[in-house]
Amino acid sequence: MNLAANLKAIESIKGEILGEVANLYRILADYDELADYGSVENSISAIISTSYILAKHLGISHSTLDARITDLLTIAEENSHLLETEFGDMSELKRYIKKR
Repeated sequence: MNLAANLKAIESIKGEILGEVANLYRILADYDELADYGSVENSISAIISTSYILAKHLGISHSTLDARITDLLTIAEENSHLLETEFGDMSELKRYIKKR
């Protein structure tokens, strides 16, 4: 791939991620009133999928990204992250990723 085109794609992807994060914040600001689960799901899905695409353009494979996420989840478990100790979120996500 052309280096200039790849840099342009990276800048575009960064903008998309920032825009989608802002959109998620807007949705969550009125979340109690709207309970718009579909919009929240769409926004979070867009952030995650676009992040994987950004990683690819930065030379990081999807499997490498999954491995790094798993490593970070393990560290969070070991350090008794609040979301792990209170809800078991880190270990649950790690099990899910390993099953894929």
